[in-house]
Amino acid sequence: MHQIQQLLSITQQLKAQYGRSFSLDGRLVGDIGEVLAAEAYGLDLLPENSFKHDAKERATGKLVQIKASFKGYCYFPYGVDRIPDHFLALNINSDGSLTELFNGPGSFIVEHYIQKRGLKHYKETFYTLSKGSLINLNKQVPDEQKIKRKVA
Repeated sequence: MHQIQQLLSITQQLKAQYGRSFSLDGRLVGDIGEVLAAEAYGLDLLPENSFKHDAKERATGKLVQIKASFKGYCYFPYGVDRIPDHFLALNINSDGSLTELFNGPGSFIVEHYIQKRGLKHYKETFYTLSKGSLINLNKQVPDEQKIKRKVA
């Protein structure tokens, strides 16, 4: 019981510090990923539930959608009006570090993967992209199209 109280207290502290819900109902991983990405890549987070994008890159003003996971896949939005300007997919490691899975224009994923493979969507809401597919796609994105990660 004490650990649950600690967890709830920690999520309240994070909510106050970062202005994110950090709710324990499934959004927690996304909120953690957004905060970690913002710090690692020099991003300013947009208000929660902003349409299509989660953050703006400080250096360029580029709008970014962030997807983070502890699993072997990430979701990519379905629909022409939902394709993010920039898509940043990250794996959160057990030590809290990040592994970049994809860092590039959202249109790059559509053109080089979804359309080429005729990928099927889930109920017109999202596509499921494997970690391996994202890593392979990321290797094809020119460096000048990527958001620069801050040096630790």
